[in-house]
Amino acid sequence: MAGFFDLSKEIAKLQDTVYPISNELPITNLAATEIEKLLDQIIDKISVNSSAIANVELFRFLCSFIKNFNSLKPSTLDRLLDIILSGFKSECADTSDSLDVDDESTYSEHRTVLEMYGFILYWFIISAEDKAASRNDANGVRAKRTTRQTRSKTASINHEDWDWSTQKEEVLNLMVKVLELRIKKIWTAAYERETFVSLFTKSTYRMLENITMIKPSSVKSIKPRIYTVLSMCVTEHNHLLGAQTTIIQNLQYYEHLSEPMAEFLHILIQQYNHTQLAENTLEEISEKEFDSQDTIGPKSFSKFLVKLSVLAPKVVIKQIGLLNNHLESDSYAMRCGLIEVIGNLITDLGNDANNRHQITVFFDTLDERFLDSSSYCRSKVLQVYLKICDLRYKFPTRRQTITNLAIRCLEDKASLVRKNAVKLLTKLILTHPYGMIHGGELSVKEWETRLNKAEEDLKAIQPPQELMKFAHPEKENEENEDNEDNEDTNSDVGIPGEDGAEIMEEMTITQLSSSKIDYEYKRMVKRFYADAVRFIHQIHTAIPTLCQLLVSTTKSEVIEVIEFFETAQLYKIEKAGEGIKKMVHLIWTKDNNDESKSIKKRLIDCYRKLYIDRDTSISEKENVNIITRNLISLTYSATLAELTSLELLLSTIMEEDEAVISNDIINKLWSIYSAGEVSKEQRLGAIIVLNMLAIAKAEIVWEKIDLLLKVGLGQFSKTDLNLAKHTCIALQRLSGKKKKVKGTVSKVSKRLPMSHQIFQRLKQIIEFQTTSRDWFGVAEQAINAIYLLGENPNTLCRDIIRQKAALVLDVKMPENVENMEIDEESILTDQESFLVHPLHLSQLVFIIGHVAIKQLVHLEVIEAKWKRRKEAESEDKEKSTKNLRDNELEQTAGINEDDYGEIIAQIREKELLFDPDALLTLFCPLIVSVCASNKTYNHHNLQIAATLALTKLMCVSSEFCENNLALLLKILERSNEPIIRSNIIIALGDMAMCFATMINENTNYIYNRLSDLDNMVKKNTLMVLTHLILNGMIKVKGQIGEMAKCLEDSEQRISDLSKLFFTELASKENAVYNNLPDIISNLSSGENPIDEESFKKVMKFLFDFIEKDKHAENVVEKLCQRFKNLDDRRQWRDIAYCLSLLPYKTEKSFRKLIEGMEHYQDKLNESDVHKYFIEIITKAKTIKGQKLETKQIIEEFEVKIEAYRKRAQEQEETIQKATEAAQKTARKSARKSQKTTEAVQNIKKSIKSARSSRSSRSTRSSSGSSTFMLDH
Repeated sequence: MAGFFDLSKEIAKLQDTVYPISNELPITNLAATEIEKLLDQIIDKISVNSSAIANVELFRFLCSFIKNFNSLKPSTLDRLLDIILSGFKSECADTSDSLDVDDESTYSEHRTVLEMYGFILYWFIISAEDKAASRNDANGVRAKRTTRQTRSKTASINHEDWDWSTQKEEVLNLMVKVLELRIKKIWTAAYERETFVSLFTKSTYRMLENITMIKPSSVKSIKPRIYTVLSMCVTEHNHLLGAQTTIIQNLQYYEHLSEPMAEFLHILIQQYNHTQLAENTLEEISEKEFDSQDTIGPKSFSKFLVKLSVLAPKVVIKQIGLLNNHLESDSYAMRCGLIEVIGNLITDLGNDANNRHQITVFFDTLDERFLDSSSYCRSKVLQVYLKICDLRYKFPTRRQTITNLAIRCLEDKASLVRKNAVKLLTKLILTHPYGMIHGGELSVKEWETRLNKAEEDLKAIQPPQELMKFAHPEKENEENEDNEDNEDTNSDVGIPGEDGAEIMEEMTITQLSSSKIDYEYKRMVKRFYADAVRFIHQIHTAIPTLCQLLVSTTKSEVIEVIEFFETAQLYKIEKAGEGIKKMVHLIWTKDNNDESKSIKKRLIDCYRKLYIDRDTSISEKENVNIITRNLISLTYSATLAELTSLELLLSTIMEEDEAVISNDIINKLWSIYSAGEVSKEQRLGAIIVLNMLAIAKAEIVWEKIDLLLKVGLGQFSKTDLNLAKHTCIALQRLSGKKKKVKGTVSKVSKRLPMSHQIFQRLKQIIEFQTTSRDWFGVAEQAINAIYLLGENPNTLCRDIIRQKAALVLDVKMPENVENMEIDEESILTDQESFLVHPLHLSQLVFIIGHVAIKQLVHLEVIEAKWKRRKEAESEDKEKSTKNLRDNELEQTAGINEDDYGEIIAQIREKELLFDPDALLTLFCPLIVSVCASNKTYNHHNLQIAATLALTKLMCVSSEFCENNLALLLKILERSNEPIIRSNIIIALGDMAMCFATMINENTNYIYNRLSDLDNMVKKNTLMVLTHLILNGMIKVKGQIGEMAKCLEDSEQRISDLSKLFFTELASKENAVYNNLPDIISNLSSGENPIDEESFKKVMKFLFDFIEKDKHAENVVEKLCQRFKNLDDRRQWRDIAYCLSLLPYKTEKSFRKLIEGMEHYQDKLNESDVHKYFIEIITKAKTIKGQKLETKQIIEEFEVKIEAYRKRAQEQEETIQKATEAAQKTARKSARKSQKTTEAVQNIKKSIKSARSSRSSRSTRSSSGSSTFMLDH
């Protein structure tokens, strides 16, 4: 029967492009009624006898339908599938009956029919899946795989989508029924049986290839049925090897099948107790090698291993020895996978006390991975430890090591690693095991107190006699004091009953009666406390580094650090307060629109949770007291910068939701401010917080004006000047919040008459006689309040100056300054005519200077008011409600905005400081004289106040500034007082905004202060230059090299500011690139070059901003030319190092390097220069996607470098030998000359000796004897 059908041949035909059918039915040409008629005929025949499929004509019909699968309507496909399933089910039932009666005569017939149904079903499934894959591709959903050519040709997109996902379960159930048959009786040959079974395995694998199968929306019951079919094939029908091969292929080509393959093996292990396939698969994976360039394969295998280690850890642990080979794989994805696998195995083994050694080995392996070259792997280790921390068993001794490693990772170069290290430290605090007795708080003072008491209790008792042979108390105590954390570090891994925390838990439950248990209990208590103290100290060591990470450029990293400090503060870790104070500056961060990743939002939430949110477990009154106390505590020991940031933070919170800080809290703050029995710090903190809140809600102050005048400027004004200063600031809040918007004119709030009692109190506090330095801060804020609130502030300030001058200078000032007659010469130059207190004179000049600068601001306010009035008139010309004074003012000022500006400029330039009738004019010579005569007026505070006043006066008028600029610059250069130099630098920055040309000519004086010995002066200079350069007020000149030196300043704040400057400067087009040559010259060969190590660090930072290929090429050319005519080896090394920092991404940049070889070829004998060029070659070789020509150029360059180096070395050796020969000849000549000199000296000695002997003989001879003379 059905001799025309051979299953293996038919399967082979399907692999061809077109499946051949003899007398194929033209389905596409048939009408819908004809198709329905054909289907009815097929149904009639199969319903009568399922074996009718063996009829050649009926089988041809079915094949014709499936071959034209994509052209059929969904309804036709549904009917076709029903025909196949019903016939297959019927045949399966008939076969089962035949097997039951053991009728072997029918086996052959059943075998063929089953094969035909199986083939038809298989063909239908792959056609349906091809159609689904085509639909997914059209919708943008596709699996990562290598597409087969045959499928791409046969698959097409139909206008009507057909989804058969609901029918898959019925198909799979039918497969299970067929596989449950005793098919070994029907197919006696293994090959034929495996061919038939392959119809089901291929079908199921093909279903899994559809990526929609793993989506949550897919039918959940399908995958388990697929796993059942495959499991039956593996366990009963010899599909082990085929399944292993298919799993490996699926993992290689289908990333989405990594987890389903692991689930399949888990079902096989759990339900069928079959582990061989999983073990064989793992063994084969362990032997695979992965390239670092491969991305899909390693990732898929990694996910598979991770999933399997979760589902079947016992099987994975048997093969972990082989899988560990992938820890050294070139692919970081495989290393990450193995790291996570080890973490899952630790999780599984932690419940068994017999696995202590294995857990220790796994922990050691994880610790080694902290040194992995890939940041992803190091990050993965931290993520694994994050999961381990959530386990019930806390591994207390191992936690000490984990904490140290996490702290070390805080300094990792990769942001991802640092972020996860912060998360791990936060998790270690949240899951610490020391909270079961005393709660979860980690105050080191409390825990050290407990530890000291535990040590005393332990020393107070003697160990029981039965423990003496095991325990050695003296030795043990000594070891515990020195290094308690070394007690069996590797063995204590948190097994139940082993770690200190769990022993403590057991000890507290157990009734302790005997002395042995009592001693052991106290010993464990001591160890428990010691571990807690050690852990807290570890966290303390991490906090300085975490504070630095608050300024990281990675947003997610900063958010994690905020999370850490919030957690640490909640757990009462003392040093967490440092981070809480520092992170308040993050309120100035400019965030994007993504609220979920907003640093500012996270910061506000943190402060609200720590200091403002209510505790529902206590009463409202207690909540008010706690919140008030929290807010005031934020001001204690806070710097000016911290208070400024806190001001913006609290005002922002108040603006967003006024209900957060209720009226009850505000009233409580006012009660503390006015109470007489509270401390100065509390009262001051209360008014500071109220000032911050009043920025967002001015009504807070409006309602308490009388209280402010009574307390801050009345009862406590003279005993607490700091309180008076902040009271003046509170009064300034009456003007409301001014939002500065570029291009708009700010509105001025309603001003108060000068007769208001506020101004009388402000005048009194300014005129208050005191020698306290706090007076200057009070006077500054009082004058600010006068000019901010008063209708005519200049009249009141004129009276204040007149009264202060009369008091200080001891002269009578007339009521009208215009009629005042005074001998200016006697006041300004003759110091003998009067004696004044230096501090009082300081106060006078301070008032004059500050009034001058505030008067300038007041003029700008008046100008803005005029312009705003003019704008209103132009918008509404019919408006005629003007009083007489306004009309006169309009007639005087004109109608054009330019006229307004000219009038104000005239007052500013000519009247304020040069009008003979102006009060400030009288005191300008005095201030100049005090500044110029620093030896006569040598009081410290007087010089500071006078110099500050001079700088403020210079900001008013360009003429006055020009007249006194030389004096100011002379003071800047010669003053020994850092405060004076710092104030002058800041003032020069302000003058540059007003009189740019004048200051631009003297910028050298500003740059010189970058070398100031005082860090405060240096920091302010850097800030002023940063502001001026980035805002285009002064041009960047060659002195920018001095700013580059600050990158390696010993003061961290200065170094950070310099880095910020160059980072912002780099955002301006070509700014760093244009100034790079000057910077290199300044740092390497300038008047004060920096050391080589610092030079390298600075250049490494700056060269990161050279990103454009064209810029890199030009820099290469310029640096190569610098080698020419250089004899200093230090400069050789510096230039070569700079060349090694460039990227060399283009062929042109490398050609520039080759073209410039003539300039540096003779310098290659210097070892460091040669080393840097070798680094350039190595860097160039590692660039991917290079052309063959580029590679040849690099190799040619390398050959030339080595050749020139060898030649240069030979030349150097020749020169050295010649030098040595010359030195040798010189030494010989010197020796010869020395011998000649010695010979002459000997001859002279002989002559002298001969003369002396002749003289003696002539003396002894008689008168008649003859004498003779020897002539030489």
